[in-house]
Amino acid sequence: MMTSKSIPISEIFYSIQGEGKYSGHPSLFIRVGGCNLTCPGFSSHGCDSFYAVDKKYKSSWKMMSVNELIVEIEKYYPCDIILTGGEPTLYYQKFYPIIEKFKNITIETNTTIDIDFDKYPAFKDVSFAMSVKLSNSGEEYSKRVNKKAIKNIAKNAKKSFFKFVINSDVNSEIEDIIKEINLPIYCMPLGETKGELEKNAIFTFEFCLKHNYFYSDRIHIRLFSKKKGV
Repeated sequence: MMTSKSIPISEIFYSIQGEGKYSGHPSLFIRVGGCNLTCPGFSSHGCDSFYAVDKKYKSSWKMMSVNELIVEIEKYYPCDIILTGGEPTLYYQKFYPIIEKFKNITIETNTTIDIDFDKYPAFKDVSFAMSVKLSNSGEEYSKRVNKKAIKNIAKNAKKSFFKFVINSDVNSEIEDIIKEINLPIYCMPLGETKGELEKNAIFTFEFCLKHNYFYSDRIHIRLFSKKKGV
């Protein structure tokens, strides 16, 4: 039953972080349902976690209170906590008791929603994995790039980093997004299966060398291809 304080949860699972700054870390993933983007350019499904985005899967989402989520977290903690989706910042105010209570939290976000760090200061200790969408997502620029939100996170949450999905030379797009921001930049090959990942991996590797970015593999896709719960 939906309440004003409940959050739609697509899945919760304990695994290894497969990409980005904390790749290899044992982590508890809390995947929310719902997103403000569709990313039709990524595949026939759009988002690689389509079951957490497409509303036709909404019946499989479970409405959970923050207290219920805290109980789940405490079964595994201490470990890294990953709030992902979907788009977790849609519910950032509701998540705040978790942000206050636990450390080593990463929020994987498309960075289109502005965070109120004055009202919710504990978010300053969060690592935002800013996966700002590029043109290969199929989204319009005005929908996928919110420079005010990006700069606000970069200014306030110093552990944050950029995480881009690459399958072509999009450096001009990246430079536009990261302008005047000094945070680590990770680039990952586009691919929702092991085969697609392999197809784009060498290009992404060479792209990172050329532009002095960090290369990030996608361990979960390489090992399991597209599969929930990993």
